[in-house]
Amino acid sequence: MNFKVNSKNALSILFDWEGLTFDDLRQLTLEMNIKNIRWLAIHHPDNKTRENLFRLSNVEVGEKTTINMGLYVYDSFKPLVQIGSYCALAANISLVAESGPNMSELGNYIEVNNKYSITGTIIIQNHCWLGANVIVLPGVTIGHHSIIGASTLLTKNVPPYSVVKGQPGKITGSVYEILKNTKK
Repeated sequence: MNFKVNSKNALSILFDWEGLTFDDLRQLTLEMNIKNIRWLAIHHPDNKTRENLFRLSNVEVGEKTTINMGLYVYDSFKPLVQIGSYCALAANISLVAESGPNMSELGNYIEVNNKYSITGTIIIQNHCWLGANVIVLPGVTIGHHSIIGASTLLTKNVPPYSVVKGQPGKITGSVYEILKNTKK
C-alpha cells in the first residue's frame, strides 16, 4: 500500500484527532490516496473520526451513527454504500457492494463476469443495529429499525422492523413485538 507512515498529516489524524472537525480532516487528507483514507477509517480508534474518514472515502454516513473498528467496505471507492442516521454497527462488518474476480484469470471469461461479478448499492436505513461480523452482499437494503444478529449473511433485502439472524439471514422476529412486550 502506498501509505506514508511518516506523513505529518496521517500522524495528526492518528494521534492528534481530538478536536478535529470534518473540515480539518478534509484538509489533512487532501494529498492522501483514497485507499489510505479508507485504511484510516477502518482502523482509527475514535468513532467520530472513523465516521468522517468514511465520508471522505465515498461512504454516506448519517448523523449520530456509531461505527466500530473494522468496518470493511468493498466498493472500489465508488459511492455505493449508504448508512443512515442513528445506526449502530458493531466490529468487523463487511459491506460488499462490489465483487468480481479482480486480477484472476477468471476475469477473462465473459460468462464469469456476466453471471458472478456483482455491483449493487447497499443501503442501511435509519435506526438499524448490525451485530459483529455481519456480511451484507451487493444490492441489499436493510429497512429502518432492523436488528441484524452477529455473523449474519445478508443476501436479500430486509423489511423495516425485522430481526434477522443466520447464514443466509432469515427473519426470526419483529422489532414491533419486542417493543410491544417491553415496559420502561
